[in-house]
Amino acid sequence: MPQPPLSSAEPTMPPRPLLQTIFSSLTRAPSPSTTPSTSTSTPPSWTLLRTLKSENPNDIQGDLHGTATFTPLPPHRPQAPKAENEEEGGAEEHTDLLYSESGSLPTSFGPGLRWTKKYIWRLSANGRISVWFVKMDKKPSGQSSDAEEADYLFHEFDFAATASSEMNSAEFVAPPMPPEVPGLPRGATTKVIAARGNHLCIDDMYRTAYAFRVDEGSGEVLSWASRHVVRGPKKGQDIVNLYSRAA
Repeated sequence: MPQPPLSSAEPTMPPRPLLQTIFSSLTRAPSPSTTPSTSTSTPPSWTLLRTLKSENPNDIQGDLHGTATFTPLPPHRPQAPKAENEEEGGAEEHTDLLYSESGSLPTSFGPGLRWTKKYIWRLSANGRISVWFVKMDKKPSGQSSDAEEADYLFHEFDFAATASSEMNSAEFVAPPMPPEVPGLPRGATTKVIAARGNHLCIDDMYRTAYAFRVDEGSGEVLSWASRHVVRGPKKGQDIVNLYSRAA
């Protein structure tokens, strides 16, 4: 079951080194100091529990189970699109991760059916994190995933309060609480870093919130969560994603 959302209080901008650690740790297993004592190693993948609610009875409802991975992409690719707030030249000064998820659809949709989705997560030279849609161009058979390219911006992570959000906090949604991490070493503590971002797709508004449970010592991500609330003339969805380290 999804955990209750965090407070809707304004998030604050973490220091740049912490943002860099959060971003890079999504691709690797935790360091020994933060690895739960119940296991000797953790694969660099995430177990995904997705809970879908929709006002449309024909949409998928309930829980879906899957996995997600972050794969580093080659740096400094020329002519890549850049976020609105990136400095000039930022398109060539960034680090990209390919986020890939997959899982099984309910058997009511047919036996053996699966879902897949990809985004590109970007850490820019100025320390900002953004999420991009992946180009849908068909690639030659056998071409590796490191050929994936960003197409257009989904949203930037907003950690700090802005004038618009202070005037109308209803523009944003609260993230769910990331899963607890069992078996942490004695004395290890965690904290939750929250972010948010919105995207308007024609008439549909996608309001997204993130929460990362990080080790207070190293800053590495131990679990995380996201929430997408979609509102439009024909859409009314609330999607909660909980990510835990794969066992």
